[in-house]
Amino acid sequence: MQYVPQYRGYCAYAITVKNKKVSIDPETFEIRDGKLYLFCNSWGNNTLETWLEESPDTLKIKADKNWKKLK
Repeated sequence: MQYVPQYRGYCAYAITVKNKKVSIDPETFEIRDGKLYLFCNSWGNNTLETWLEESPDTLKIKADKNWKKLK
């Protein structure tokens, strides 16, 4: 099965929290509800781990709102 990256392949967590487009680590991802979410993982900061520790469903709603402004 093939998935299209959300947020044009930018880090989902950075879209949510910083309202910024940040490059990702292609090996750091989550598939949720049939969608591919990518995350940055550098300088000791794996944003996928933070995404999962917080409320991913709530973060996704905020990321979707932020993305509409960033596109």
